Amino acid sequence: MGQSLAQKLKVRLGPEQAIAPGVPWPYLTQLRDGTSIIFGHRGWPPGGKYPIHYTGVSHDGRKTWQEWKQEPKHGKGPITEGTAVELRDGRLLVFDVHAEHVGNKRFVHNYWITRNGFRTVDGPHAYSVTLPDAEVNGFDDRGEPISRFYIRRSMIELPGGDLIASAYGRFEADKLPVEYLEKMSKMRSVLIRSRDQGKNWAYVSTIASDPVEQEGPGEPVLVMLTKGRHKGRLICLLRTGRENPMYGCHSDDEGATWSRIQPLRFRYSRFGRERDIIGVDPDIIEMSDGTLAMSYGHKPDYHDHGNFIAFSTDQGESWSDIVRISSSVTQAYTGVREVKPGELFVVYTTSALVQAHEYRNALFTTMGRSVFVERLG
Repeated sequence: MGQSLAQKLKVRLGPEQAIAPGVPWPYLTQLRDGTSIIFGHRGWPPGGKYPIHYTGVSHDGRKTWQEWKQEPKHGKGPITEGTAVELRDGRLLVFDVHAEHVGNKRFVHNYWITRNGFRTVDGPHAYSVTLPDAEVNGFDDRGEPISRFYIRRSMIELPGGDLIASAYGRFEADKLPVEYLEKMSKMRSVLIRSRDQGKNWAYVSTIASDPVEQEGPGEPVLVMLTKGRHKGRLICLLRTGRENPMYGCHSDDEGATWSRIQPLRFRYSRFGRERDIIGVDPDIIEMSDGTLAMSYGHKPDYHDHGNFIAFSTDQGESWSDIVRISSSVTQAYTGVREVKPGELFVVYTTSALVQAHEYRNALFTTMGRSVFVERLG
């Protein structure tokens, strides 16, 4: 249980629920009909180009979960780490995170469609992204050679029907090395846009390319505000390293231009003292009352193990509430959605690890729990 110094929020945690043993990297989707869907990875085969994926579905308010298994006609997916968007017409589009270079700075992969909460799935269908300045030869954080861009975490249907999405990777100008893997270059995050509901995508803008911290700005997540004085604003949160603060920026013109990224800060004192919010893989939503909720985790490199939710009651201008969700060694990937007004559901991973340096070969379990949030003023 947590409560802000300004007495603005009262937060209560529900019991933990084990959802998917052996499945880290969870990504959570909540449909308007109440269906909850988790996408995750069971792990990476040694030297493998793609992870072994997992999909779990609940149709009964997250009381029970069933694994959904694809048929041969579905190819290797759907898989996401991820990007999934429920359109106004009721279709859920699920995009493979790995857009692979096929030549001429064009990156392609697949997406899938369901209209009934994964009772039936249509696909794969091909999608294409054109990024004229992209770097096409690089390495990932396992040291494996890659030629891809990551279409990741957020997709938003604009009022006019176009889709925008966050993505990250490297442009040819991005040459500075990552601290813990010199042959891997620091990243940038970009915004892309589709005018044909996800089939073809074009570059719109660089969200952030400052070579900050260990990795530069990656793992972007977006939210579009629907309330308050900044209605219509896009807020983007970003990872910058395993031991570094998350950063944020915003756009008031549908992503054409962005403010300069700044580290997220937590006000922990009534006298105004602040500290950086350290973490990776942020997820962010706007709750029905306008409160912003951000889930994130601490990588094992940063020796304060656990997963967290932070809150903002001023449309992302400050973060004044942080609630710890778990305390074990974690893969640090999380997801959060509002399932009822004032009730969040958050997914994250836990483990029985004692020595954090052993985490790459450890067994992680995707957990879930409700978080009840009451705004007091």
